[in-house]
Amino acid sequence: MHDRLVPFDRVLNFRDFGGWQTADGATIARGKLYRSAAFHDATEADIAKLNAMNLRFLVDLRRPEERAHEPSKWESEATRVIFDDEGKGGSSLPPHLVALMQSDLTPQSTRDYMLSLYREIPFDPRLVGLYRDWFVELQQGGAGVVHCAAGKDRTGVICALTLIALGVEEEAVYADYDFTNQAVDLESRMPRIQARMEERLGRKLDSAALRPMLGVHVDYLRQSLDVIDAKYGSALNYMEQALGVGAAERDVLKRALTA
Repeated sequence: MHDRLVPFDRVLNFRDFGGWQTADGATIARGKLYRSAAFHDATEADIAKLNAMNLRFLVDLRRPEERAHEPSKWESEATRVIFDDEGKGGSSLPPHLVALMQSDLTPQSTRDYMLSLYREIPFDPRLVGLYRDWFVELQQGGAGVVHCAAGKDRTGVICALTLIALGVEEEAVYADYDFTNQAVDLESRMPRIQARMEERLGRKLDSAALRPMLGVHVDYLRQSLDVIDAKYGSALNYMEQALGVGAAERDVLKRALTA
């Protein structure tokens, strides 16, 4: 798994999520599907490395307030950037920070929040639109990267759906998702993350209560897939009806991304 990580100075959780085997024996191409955290801390060396990767498009899943608070340092004329800033000028804090302000901040309350978040992600109209954009761009070929703030929740759901659309079996879908916990090296980064959150929120935080929010757990992704199944019958039905990715579109994706 570690060969999927692409090392940068200050860009976190950047990795290739291709390379998996599909149920029919094909292999998803490497160098086409990338996922990442945000690029607001990117160094000049990071930006040069990104430019050299020939990424045709980028989908930024962050909310307008997140993009305004931590604007990306990477802009490239060669890479199409897709985002949704509708509602710009609203709340200055993203929902997870609002939840921290209002919570009793126990590990259980934070976990409960994360479970509820994953039940909402597949039906968030803004994310649904961006997920559609991601699949449209993938069908046109070339390499792309999708990211949010940490590259684990909103990004984790669309990456899981991408692998499902390509025919990857469930065990590998969850393995790719769960690898975030190793990729972000949470334990070493926890003090810095906690300090930044405390400064922004103006309150002390308990690292044990933060951990369920800063890492991932397969139960989180399972929440998203379960609510999708409950409403649409299957992830494939959801992708066809909500994201416009039916059998024909999946065939295009497989031709573009598998061998």
